[in-house]
Order: sequence, then structure tokens, then C-alpha cells
Amino acid sequence: MSQPEVSYIIVTYHNADTIVACLLSIAANTTMEYEILVVDNSPDNETALEVERFIRLHAEPAVTVIKTAENLGFGRACNIGAGRASGRFLFFLNPDTRLGNDASALLANCFRRYPAAKAVGPAICDTGDRITRTCRNLPTLSRIVLDATGLDQLFGAYKLRRFQHQRARKVEQIIGAAMLVRRADYDDLGGMDERFFMYFEEVDLCKRLIEAGGEIWFWPEARVQHLAGVSAEAEPIRAQMIYVLRESRRKYFEKHYGTASARWLELINRFEGLQKSAILWMLWMIRGRRADREKARGFWSVATGLAPRS
Repeated sequence: MSQPEVSYIIVTYHNADTIVACLLSIAANTTMEYEILVVDNSPDNETALEVERFIRLHAEPAVTVIKTAENLGFGRACNIGAGRASGRFLFFLNPDTRLGNDASALLANCFRRYPAAKAVGPAICDTGDRITRTCRNLPTLSRIVLDATGLDQLFGAYKLRRFQHQRARKVEQIIGAAMLVRRADYDDLGGMDERFFMYFEEVDLCKRLIEAGGEIWFWPEARVQHLAGVSAEAEPIRAQMIYVLRESRRKYFEKHYGTASARWLELINRFEGLQKSAILWMLWMIRGRRADREKARGFWSVATGLAPRS
């Protein structure tokens, strides 16, 4: 095979049930020369075995499995995949996604039309083919306050609630579940910041790309279906992920805005944790749903600053 135009980098963690469908969708839709690198953070071998079975049954595409010795986190695993990739473009793709069309070629068109573009993301659809909200403004303290208090439902200053995600536009932040970047731009920035174990690594990347003079684009002509949360927010670890997300957000503020802003954010986190844990505990007592209990545990850990027990 000639040198690929695009390298798909897929970080997995307990994704044996979704990874084959993801790989098949890439093979069915991609017209550019490509390769696939699967970086498996799973503690067991089930996901890696599914990928190896896929490789045996399909002469193409070219798939490489990189098995880590431990869960290295999303950002570090992305960097490992990028280090092994040879494509001009890097397509970071979640293992619980499926390409809806020739997304890599369509996203690459954005770079051709807008030379200042540094990262571009597709329309992300749910299982009912409805476009979900995936673009946001970059977080600031005022925007986080609006989100934590629920006022952003009215203002849309952070989560762009008035933006219908139906037309191409320049944005500040796109979701990391499906993101195309030029290899050269990624390397120039040193890749993902590995201090973010999970969450906010793509927010940090978008901010650094903008600070380097680039643009971030949302390109709905390209479509990807996302079975949101199949790996990261499954019920048994939902409480932990709520806590990890707030910790990553705190690291982001400390990195970009300093210690004082991080301390203010910690107060906002505690307020949000108390408010939401109280509501969710009440919902659990009324409805008896385990998901409500796990979310309540997660937000209580945010309120107390103590990581939830497994």
C-alpha cells in the first residue's frame, strides 16, 4: 500500500462489542488511502482479540493493534497512535462511532477551502440519525457558572444552544469523538497534553490551535453516528467519570488561567456537586433507578473533593 492520506486513530477501553462495526464503517465509506491504528487501553484482551479477528477476516484495510500494558488515558494513547501513524491527516475517532459517509474526505475539503483551519469535526448523530450538540465555546469562569446553575439553558453562551448544528461554521471547540487534524499541526503542538487523563484534552488542543493562529471548524456535510458513552460512561463507572471530568476541567483552568482561577473553579465545582447530588438522590429515592444513584455519587464526590470508591 502507498503512504496513506489519513490515519484513523482509535483508542479503546472495553469496546469489544462496538469496535468491529466501527472498523467496517471505515472500510465501507473511506475513499482516501488510509490506515487504522487501534490503541487498546483495556485491562483484558477482549477488544484486541476482536480487532485481530477482524484483521484475519479482512485483507483490507491495514489495521494495527497497539496493546498498552495499562490504561494510559485517552490523550497519551492518542499520542502513541499518532507516533505510529504515517498519514498526512490524523482522524481521531471513538470506538463507539460509525462513519455515516466518506467523512474523512469531506472533512479534508474544509482544509482545502479554509487554509487557516487546524481542526475540523463532523456532524455527530445519535442512533435515530438526529444531529446532537457537539460544538461549544471555550470554557471561561463565567460560562462555567452559567452551566453549573442551569442558566446556560437560557443564554447558550457556553454550549451554543441556539446553534442548530446544521451549517458549516467556525467554532471554538469541537468534540473529540471525531476530529480531523493535519499531522503537521498536531506535531507542531506536541500532540495531546498527557496531563489530561480523560476529558478536556480536546478542549485544550482546540485552544492551543486557536492560539497558534488557527481556526476550528464544524463541517456537518460529514456525518458520524455516535453511541454516546458506551465505554466511558457506562453505569458501573459513571460516578467516577463525573469526578474525573471536573478534575480535568480544573487542570485546564489551572494550565490556561492560573491558580486563582482554578481555585474559583473548585468553588463552582463544589456548588454544582451539592446542588446536583441533592436532586439526584431525591430522584433515586422516588424512581429507584441505579443511574440516578450513580450520578448522585459522582456529584457528591465533586462536592466533597474525594474520588468515589469503585
